[in-house]
Amino acid sequence: MRKMRKRGFLGLLGFAVLLLVGAACASDPEIIEVIKEVVVEKEVIKEVKVAGETIIVEKEVVKEVEVKGETVIVTEIKNVRVPGATVIVEKEIIKEVQAAAAETVLTVRMANMSPQFTPHTQGRGDMAQIGAWIWSRIAQADPTAGQWSPDLAQRWTLADDFSSMTFHLRANATWHDGAPVTAADIEYTVRSFLNPEQSSWMLATMTAIKGGKDFQEGAADTVSGVTILDDITVQIAFEQPSINFLDDLNNLCGLAPVPVLPAHKLDAIPDSELFEDDYWKNDMVGSGPWQFIQWVPDQFLEMTAFDGFYFGRPNIDRIIMAIIPSGDATQIAMQRGEVTVNVRGGVSVEAQEAFLADPRFDVWATMGTHSGGWSFNMRQPVINQPELHQAWAYALDRETLFQIFANGLGKLVQTPLTHSWYQKSEWDDMYPYDPDKARALLAEIGWDSSRVIKVLSGVLKNEQQRAMNAAVQQYLADVGITIEYDEKEGAAWSASFYTDHDWEAANSGGGGTQGGPGQYLGGRWVTCAAPSCDPWGYSAYTGWDDLIYEGMAITDRVAAAAHWQMIQEDYMMVDLPIVGGWITAGVKIKNQEFEMPILGSIPKPQNLSNIKVYPVHIGRDDNWSFHPEGWRINQ
Repeated sequence: MRKMRKRGFLGLLGFAVLLLVGAACASDPEIIEVIKEVVVEKEVIKEVKVAGETIIVEKEVVKEVEVKGETVIVTEIKNVRVPGATVIVEKEIIKEVQAAAAETVLTVRMANMSPQFTPHTQGRGDMAQIGAWIWSRIAQADPTAGQWSPDLAQRWTLADDFSSMTFHLRANATWHDGAPVTAADIEYTVRSFLNPEQSSWMLATMTAIKGGKDFQEGAADTVSGVTILDDITVQIAFEQPSINFLDDLNNLCGLAPVPVLPAHKLDAIPDSELFEDDYWKNDMVGSGPWQFIQWVPDQFLEMTAFDGFYFGRPNIDRIIMAIIPSGDATQIAMQRGEVTVNVRGGVSVEAQEAFLADPRFDVWATMGTHSGGWSFNMRQPVINQPELHQAWAYALDRETLFQIFANGLGKLVQTPLTHSWYQKSEWDDMYPYDPDKARALLAEIGWDSSRVIKVLSGVLKNEQQRAMNAAVQQYLADVGITIEYDEKEGAAWSASFYTDHDWEAANSGGGGTQGGPGQYLGGRWVTCAAPSCDPWGYSAYTGWDDLIYEGMAITDRVAAAAHWQMIQEDYMMVDLPIVGGWITAGVKIKNQEFEMPILGSIPKPQNLSNIKVYPVHIGRDDNWSFHPEGWRINQ
């Protein structure tokens, strides 16, 4: 007799054990029970001795296999021959065998990734993704409802006088190593983002917490405004009443909520050593839907589903964040099925159109939160003249530039103050394309058309960027403004813009619509010791610090709107320290097999100008962060 076994990854296929009970005689039929415990794949002939005779049992295996979901149901019909006797099969067992389910892997394209995964210091988009997928947030932004949705905190309350908020954490939340998430982790997170050794301008709003600035400056050992009420309840008090604190607290570099960090892993590390600790390279324990596996610099980051996630185990087993700098290489990889979705980094307009025509892919856009524009260094004489800025605005046909270089996806803006709740429609009509008006303004100030303005720019990486810069240069030259671009890499650009202040104009600017205007202006446009504060020098030019802080303290929405309208009309739209460009809606591409429930069915229009633009709440990556455990890959 031969025994045959074949084992799969999760399932099992073996041989059938046939047990014959009783004896067969030549005259009267006997009942023989055949019990099938498992399933075989080929014919088996077995000889069984019964009452001194040899009974040959033949089986025809497998008669029928039916697949339902992930369950394989195997049924068999037996032909049994016994010389000189009739054998009756009394009992048939149908056994269900769990099939080996294919692992679902989501491969996301990243054009580049941070050299270090410390959310305190890395103001980059990939940190927004990692913060949402490996760590947790107190709350998550619901872009469809336009409000905050429970996450690590299942509920929260705002004091009647707007002086504090109380957060109630989920009792079932655990870190990936099994330790419970507690209020102590919230308290540590606040302290870590106020790290005196290296606090980032992105998180300056942590000083809105009572005692935050004292801790940041080393005058206190704790943040007095953070009170642990019990293991899963924490109260955060503010320096002054606030209606926007949840927005401000959750604003990580204008992209996503601040991640909650594990005190039991990090609190014992000295401040001076925190950002160099091995945790950020090889041991990023979080409490989010996926847990960190490995990071290979300049290649990929890998994470796997966390079984103990408080919203339930994610449907997608593994995520690979693959670094593919080239847009062309990304297009090829997606068409081959090697990349599921393009998260970070663009592809050419030609590639976008190719994906739009390909039925295998979805193409859509999400509304951005940051306005572009052209900045002026108000510390520089002549360059700080409002008439120059106004002439610059009139000289540019921004509508045409917007249609050509952004496919008209997004929204034209005048200044970086773009929050919808205090906008006036008449502002949209200010500074239309009018070259003659530009020339007249320049004549008023006796502008020397031979003077060259150096425009600080990032390194231009594609022909579209160069074409747009050339178009802007030509528009300005037509009215008598001569510019030259000064291209610098990231670190050199930051040093010039934030620290040295040696630039004249910059091919950048704008601000975020997330949070409140006080959070944006109070964090970046007022006087403070940090080099990142007010790189434009506008606070010294206007002396408006007190006005900004006054606006931040207003808790009535109507009164607040009136205050920020005054700031806009009396300052920003007259002096134009930034000539507004537009808020870009970022084009996204994914394989249709990848399902993001919040997006629903994505329509397939005929051209890019008509693709659907989805809203955001706090940042342009809301859709990548909202309940990602519910994503699916339909294979």
